[in-house]
Amino acid sequence: MKIRDKHATINGDKTIYEMPSGGIEVIGDDGKTLFIVSESDGRLEVAVSSVMKHKGKLFDDRITVEPKSANRIYCVRPLYKE
Repeated sequence: MKIRDKHATINGDKTIYEMPSGGIEVIGDDGKTLFIVSESDGRLEVAVSSVMKHKGKLFDDRITVEPKSANRIYCVRPLYKE
């Protein structure tokens, strides 16, 4: 799997990073994993781990999928409810 910063190409940076593990972790403000993203055979897997805090909000350990258009979806972490 290879990745590139989606906005860097606006500035002419076309750097591509090799991800030998086949995935990435998106890290929240508290240092915990916000999302785990991996790809295999044209399928994208998105996972989450524990309850975590990001941008002042406490997020649950679940995700939901919401369609946005024919070629785009949202993966959403709902807010944590005690």
